[in-house]
Amino acid sequence: MGREHSTTDAGSSDGIGWGLGLVAQALPWGAVACWVITIFVPVLDSGEPDSLRIRVTSLGFSPIDMNDLDEVYLLLWVVIIVGAVTAWLMRASKWWSVAAIVLGTGLGLRMLQMVVDPPYLLWDGQTANGMPTGGMEIAYPAAGFVFWIAGSLCFLAAGICGLIAQARRTRERRDRIRRCMRKNHGSAV
Repeated sequence: MGREHSTTDAGSSDGIGWGLGLVAQALPWGAVACWVITIFVPVLDSGEPDSLRIRVTSLGFSPIDMNDLDEVYLLLWVVIIVGAVTAWLMRASKWWSVAAIVLGTGLGLRMLQMVVDPPYLLWDGQTANGMPTGGMEIAYPAAGFVFWIAGSLCFLAAGICGLIAQARRTRERRDRIRRCMRKNHGSAV
């Protein structure tokens, strides 16, 4: 006779799932913002302004030479932007969330690979009087490194939030169906 009261009736659980879904849709744009920053703030930098300098941004080596664009960085940009747009189009579905986790992990692994095997430059030569000269520049993590990692974490967090939100939505649907079935079954008797 009495109406059963649950958290789903009050909408609080559904609100959490909806809120997490919204967070999952917004976080990829945080990753895009981080990547825009890394166009101007180098991710790796040799830090030697007096000699040959190695600077790596999210578009490749800086200053950017349009003849030598790095396809890997351009591909990463395309994937990040597509990931951010599809988060809204797909409402952070289960499959999108899994892809976001894979993308965040891949970005983190790419950054780790760049740190473990940094770009370097070796040179040698002679001065005017015949004395041999030479040197080596190695690019180390710079300020943009933090933004790259933050962008990776944004995708990881978005994927996790999307999976949790999807699980809550699925549970809510099942609970509504069960309540409806109980209600319909009770009136038939």
